[in-house]
Amino acid sequence: MVRIVSAAAVVVALAAALVVVRVWSVSRDEWRAGEALVARYNLGADEEPPPGAGIEDPRRALLREAIVRYREAALWYLPGNPYGRRAVERLLLIGQRGEQDADDDLALYAYRAARSAIQATRTFGFADAEGLARADRGIARVSARLERPAAGAEPGTPAEREKRHRARLAEGDDPDPWYSLLAGLGLVTWVLGAFAFILRGLDERGRLRLGPALRSGLVVVAGVAAWLAGLALA
Repeated sequence: MVRIVSAAAVVVALAAALVVVRVWSVSRDEWRAGEALVARYNLGADEEPPPGAGIEDPRRALLREAIVRYREAALWYLPGNPYGRRAVERLLLIGQRGEQDADDDLALYAYRAARSAIQATRTFGFADAEGLARADRGIARVSARLERPAAGAEPGTPAEREKRHRARLAEGDDPDPWYSLLAGLGLVTWVLGAFAFILRGLDERGRLRLGPALRSGLVVVAGVAAWLAGLALA
């Protein structure tokens, strides 16, 4: 039995290590891809875009692709992974740069990418309240400038429009505690079911005990389902 438990612990540790390596590797690769795109953009800093290029400007397209890459880098997050936070910071800087260049569409795209990355990873412990606040301020500021009131409606002052957009962003920001609890309980159930399978589902020779193995397997499936549902709905 000791050998079975030891072997199972080694397998679990190796599986966890593979997950960590995979997350870090993909996040790093996406970060580097974003950095390469920004470097290409900066190399052409003295070039003038063709007249009427707009969103089809090749240099502008580089930044939009970099935004996609940085967002992906931030989404592949685990505690201790530095690339997630760096990627969010880059997205916020691109948003600020877009505002400075009077490119509100690009700025809004970058701010929204930063916000969605932070929101998508918050359940995993990525508590970047400062980054979220900066993204919200940027979205509200740019959205207020881009807003076109309906015919006959009072446009309001820029400050009033910005305040309204910030209020909308603040609605429903916090994850539902019940769904977060469901995710946590699902994870605990998953782990307990796995240990039950190791301890009860196998005999001393490592052969399967059908009844206990089936029951612990169902516990694992229920735990995984609850964990995924909690993460999706939180």
